[in-house]
Amino acid sequence: MKNDASSISGSGYEVVFSKKAYHSLQAHLASTSYSSIFFLVDNNTKKHCLALFLEYFPDLEDAPVLCMDAGEEHKHLGSCEKIWQQLSDLGADRKSLLINVGGGVVTDLGGFVAAAFKRGIDFVNVPTSLLSMVDASVGGKTGVDFNGLKNQIGVITHPKLVLIDTQYLNTLPAEEYRSGYAEMLKHGIIQDPDYFSELSEFKPLDQSIIVDHIHHSVAIKNKVVQQDLNESNLRKILNYGHTLGHAIETYCLTQPHKENLLHGEAIA
Repeated sequence: MKNDASSISGSGYEVVFSKKAYHSLQAHLASTSYSSIFFLVDNNTKKHCLALFLEYFPDLEDAPVLCMDAGEEHKHLGSCEKIWQQLSDLGADRKSLLINVGGGVVTDLGGFVAAAFKRGIDFVNVPTSLLSMVDASVGGKTGVDFNGLKNQIGVITHPKLVLIDTQYLNTLPAEEYRSGYAEMLKHGIIQDPDYFSELSEFKPLDQSIIVDHIHHSVAIKNKVVQQDLNESNLRKILNYGHTLGHAIETYCLTQPHKENLLHGEAIA
């Protein structure tokens, strides 16, 4: 596993940071003959993030954009069916590419959509929330919620590339920062006490050093995943705080009188 300041090697893919990420995707597109390219976004990332991405890829401005409703409550098979139908109607085939631009719901669901469509098409993750940068878009877990339970249907499959650019964090409200920050604290608790101490004194909205922290969190998660790709043993440590947290998150989603909690808020 070879890591440097601008990239981390995953299981057959690279997590690439900052502007180098766009060069890596440009090189990948140039070396791969895709029959068609599609974007998956939600209402929020279509409005705030897609244009930022397309500044680096003007040739993709006419690529079809598939848009799902934002929020964990839309992470279900019904949303997948709509996207599969759109892909079919637009002539997608096994040589198509799906670029997921969004937070954890988009990357989780988009990865599953790609894995199941035509028995698997390539996908690229462009995480736009702090939580998805340090957790959801890395490690190969994809899937949707089912019967009121989190992530009950899905597969472990890996993207061709993960692009992490902190410019997308400028589009986030403060609560989304806190949600991702909770996952970063978890990484410190399970693997690196010094990192946890550093984060405990860190103000999450300070972007001057957030890139280094994101890189370190991704490196911690990636190191664990590399030793246990299919979560048969060690990788379960990454679920620290999630057993009760998922129950709390699901309860709030399914109770009309309760305010929804973000994932990081629930596990914290």
